[in-house]
Amino acid sequence: MNEFEQSWQKFIETGNFLAFSRKWENGIASARHATLANGLKISLLDSGILQIEPNKLSSTSLLISSGIHGNETAPMEIVEQLVNDIWNERLPVNVRLLLIIGNPPAVNIGKRFVAQNLNRLFSTRYADCETQDYETGRAQLIEKAVAHFYQSDESSTSSPVRYHFDLHTAIRPSQFVKFVLYPFMDDRPWDKNHIAFFGGADITTVLLGNQPAGTFSYYTSNQFEALSATVELGKVKPFGENQMQNFSGISKNLKCLIEAKPVKSVPFDNAVYKVFKVKQEIIKANDDFNLLLSDDVKNFTSFEKGTLLASDGNDEKYIVENDGEAIVFPNNNVPVGQRVGVLLEEIEL
Repeated sequence: MNEFEQSWQKFIETGNFLAFSRKWENGIASARHATLANGLKISLLDSGILQIEPNKLSSTSLLISSGIHGNETAPMEIVEQLVNDIWNERLPVNVRLLLIIGNPPAVNIGKRFVAQNLNRLFSTRYADCETQDYETGRAQLIEKAVAHFYQSDESSTSSPVRYHFDLHTAIRPSQFVKFVLYPFMDDRPWDKNHIAFFGGADITTVLLGNQPAGTFSYYTSNQFEALSATVELGKVKPFGENQMQNFSGISKNLKCLIEAKPVKSVPFDNAVYKVFKVKQEIIKANDDFNLLLSDDVKNFTSFEKGTLLASDGNDEKYIVENDGEAIVFPNNNVPVGQRVGVLLEEIEL
């Protein structure tokens, strides 16, 4: 038995999803399939892409992704706990389930990405890149797996229920430690019942996207009308340093979805939830364009009207237009043409 077959057999026995994905970071030759002792059918579509089919027909297809950025370890540890509970028969699977660890090579080097940001390459934006690299190929591979997953729903219903939770942690600390970003909904309304799911998971800060994007959650929302969200769960930390009890709310609600049980929810109310609308992305116009913020500025820091936030020292600049505009994801270390921050304004929904 060669090394890969040994790894595959160990995976079937133990469900060591994260370790297997990291060991075979560059992919596997072909999809592998097996049936667990509890009757669940598993398909390892590639390294970091695991599909699980329940024993009974389900109209619900649930995608949980992590590791789209390789240094965001807590989401991968959450997924690893879910897999461990499934393998040890502590977590019954009663929905169609797809689990993704997005960028195994970046995980192994402890960085957000290898060559470029994977979470800017979905909705076929990988095809527009000047150079093709690991992330462009990985985005294409993930899209193919997700499309097959959603489109092969075996339910007899004509209206399958599709979810996608893309789990992340942020580079900087935040005034609101956990928050959820909803991708631009095109012509569809915001789903307050879905927001209530996050309230039940101890997340009551919500950002509403304002335009199409290359993010994973926009892809699944736009292409498959999934109830999709990017879920920020705190600050980036190395493996082993995450306090997993801090993620108990989202973990419990995800387990309820997997079991097809009622989730904990907090009905939407503007008095309970803080809702922000994306006003503008600040784009890096040239190599000299920088945010004029210190490295310790937190997500959701707000500014007074007239504050100069970004400039190249000449004509390109961004000045705050209204009191109370807040920033998230400030980051100068991006290529020209990508965002160095996102400006928000608080609203009622």
